[in-house]
Amino acid sequence: MFEYFWIPAFAFAACVIAILLVRPIAVAADLVDRPGGRKRHEGVIPLVGGIGITLALALMSAAFVRPLGIYAALLGGILLLVIVGMMDDLRGVSPMIRLAVQFFAAILMTSWGGVYLTSLGDLLGHREIALADWSIPLTLLAALAVINAMNMSDGLDGLAGGLAFFMFAWFAVIAGDIGNLMAQRICLIFCGAILGFLLFNLPHRLRHNRLRVFLGDAGSLTLGYGIVWFAVQLSQGQYNGGKSVPPVVLLWVAGFLLIDLLAVVARRVVSGRNPLSADRTHLHHILLRMNSRPGLTVAFILASNVVMGLIGVMGWRAGVPESVLFLAFLVLTAVHLCIMHNAARFLRRGRRWFARGSKLLH
Repeated sequence: MFEYFWIPAFAFAACVIAILLVRPIAVAADLVDRPGGRKRHEGVIPLVGGIGITLALALMSAAFVRPLGIYAALLGGILLLVIVGMMDDLRGVSPMIRLAVQFFAAILMTSWGGVYLTSLGDLLGHREIALADWSIPLTLLAALAVINAMNMSDGLDGLAGGLAFFMFAWFAVIAGDIGNLMAQRICLIFCGAILGFLLFNLPHRLRHNRLRVFLGDAGSLTLGYGIVWFAVQLSQGQYNGGKSVPPVVLLWVAGFLLIDLLAVVARRVVSGRNPLSADRTHLHHILLRMNSRPGLTVAFILASNVVMGLIGVMGWRAGVPESVLFLAFLVLTAVHLCIMHNAARFLRRGRRWFARGSKLLH
């Protein structure tokens, strides 16, 4: 029981202290986000959330994770991504360089850490899908997809951090179920550190604007890397003493992140644009254009992802066949793609609904 409370509590405190110490340094070094263009916040906001999370993770790992073993590769990849993220936040880095660094970090995961997909589970209800020679290529592709999906989700206060918190919380639950206590410990550290960041990022009245911070690319890349690491590790038996959770369950845990990425990339490709380019076509952008308040939008998306994780984990515990869970996930994805394809129509209807609701309230 010590681990379930004290480890995340220490990580929370370490992240809060780190942010308070690093924040004035970031302001002096101009590591800040200024409003303009797609950025509609007010004031100059330091981009130190990811730095605080990383410092807390490193400190707590040194205290509670010994020996590091394969997790040395996790920290090495995170350090690499934090560096390139800070460079991007400070002066800007070309998309190709960012992608190359992400690719190298993914190689550290597969080659140094030895963490990669060997099986996709029994997705079709016939037999286990072994990847053989495709193991490392598909793992690298998955890593790039998840890292960039987390980066793209960082558009509202509390959204990226909240999504990551609940995913790591589900990872901790799953790790405990399959008996991987070391993985569970690190996931709890992530949870505590993310909560420390959210103290300065969630939109609430108790937060003083002068202490507000953003996650920054260093943070979103770091969280994406941690998410893909544990999604792969916990779904492959060789890393957990022969026990594992079916990979399809991790699809549900990271559900919103992956589905929204697929929808946005599909829209960009169809329109002939770079799939990694920035725009305002994510679900949270659509909801905002329907006159939904930012706090309500974040709460809706986070609640949706919690429910998706609950469906996946409870379905696995109840013995629901992997093929059924996979089919249900595909149906949900198809519904989301259909809605996003007709986003303009839903925007018009949504604005009328919100207008009618406002009249009724007044």
